[in-house]
Amino acid sequence: METTKKIIRDTIKSLSAKDIKPTPSHYEKEFQKQAKSIDYDYYELKEFDTIYKTLSEEEQLFIRENNISTFYELVHLLLKRVKNKELIDFINHINYFLVPSIDHTIEDRIDILKEELKSNPQKLIRNSTISRLRKFTNERISRDKVVVQEKAKDVKKVISLMGKYFDKCILQSNDTTKQLHVIKEEIETLELSKHSVRDLAILQGKLIDSIYKIEHGIESTQRDLFKGQKDCVYLHKEINKLQNELDKVTKEKDLDFLTGINNRRSFISNIDKIENEYEIFKSKYAIVFYDIDHFKSINDKYGFECGDTILSTFATILKKLTREEDVVCRYTGEKFVSLVHYTEENEAIEYLKRVKNIISTNKFVHKDIKLKVQFCATMAFRNKYNNYKEAIEYAEALMNKAKHEGRNKIILDSGLCL
Repeated sequence: METTKKIIRDTIKSLSAKDIKPTPSHYEKEFQKQAKSIDYDYYELKEFDTIYKTLSEEEQLFIRENNISTFYELVHLLLKRVKNKELIDFINHINYFLVPSIDHTIEDRIDILKEELKSNPQKLIRNSTISRLRKFTNERISRDKVVVQEKAKDVKKVISLMGKYFDKCILQSNDTTKQLHVIKEEIETLELSKHSVRDLAILQGKLIDSIYKIEHGIESTQRDLFKGQKDCVYLHKEINKLQNELDKVTKEKDLDFLTGINNRRSFISNIDKIENEYEIFKSKYAIVFYDIDHFKSINDKYGFECGDTILSTFATILKKLTREEDVVCRYTGEKFVSLVHYTEENEAIEYLKRVKNIISTNKFVHKDIKLKVQFCATMAFRNKYNNYKEAIEYAEALMNKAKHEGRNKIILDSGLCL
């Protein structure tokens, strides 16, 4: 008791010396200071330390930095806290912000975090919790990306399988029922990733049911078709005959009568088709022009018949060196053009080198005449231009350059000469 009285006297004396009014808050702060100076431990001081230890790390740091030591000051700090009710309202909606849209494997961990926060709402504003929330968000994005990729692969599997069979006209098959049975079995055994089980399994089931109905419907239809089989066979033969004649006329329309390769009309339709593939699938292709050097002189010296042999032989070499998926055409007179697909630019360049090697190391033969033939070639890579017409224009400009610089040249649009 005497110690307490002494602290009270020292407190009042200290406040008076500092010219500080002895208000409750000033008195409490000075009293605590005087008590600590003589290591006097009293109940309120212990209670303050107990409350301090329950505060968050951020709040404890704030108390130390601002020298908060009284209950009056502590009350002001606590009043600034976010209310637990407001935090709980936010926590109840946290699933909406964190639950993934596609991959749901982290939902349980999100629920665990939610329950932790509901039991102690103040944890929500801690740095450790914010770090966990960020990790959940990043993991959700990464997992969703993986699922999208897996689902895309599964869709491709289904489309690829159906395209493989339905490209063949099922109704014209000699054994439709067997064919459908094979399709049904392959769809049933199609391996889908775990991410697509809920989505594509429904589609898988519907396809199997549809094929089952088609299978049984066709069996009934086939019995009716067999009754009129003789008429069908006759009509089929007539249709085939007409189709063959039509194909022949169509093919001749797109062929150059002299060289037997595609003509310029065919080139236009082919480049439109290849351009569509380029736009959709980003397939790479190059445009290559060839022009036989001094061809007019050959005609003048050896005759048009010899010139025709040179053209047809040149076309035959190009056709043999050009792959089936690529296109070679007679463009005009002694000028030819090819459309060459490639993965790396060097593949197209090697193709040109093969053409140059064959023509430069062999002679063209017409009856008893043997001639060395030279040519100019230019190559433009389609992906360097806004459209294929620009690529053609640049390749033709390079051809004019090659002719004016002495002929017997191969020039790429990169400036490289072979």
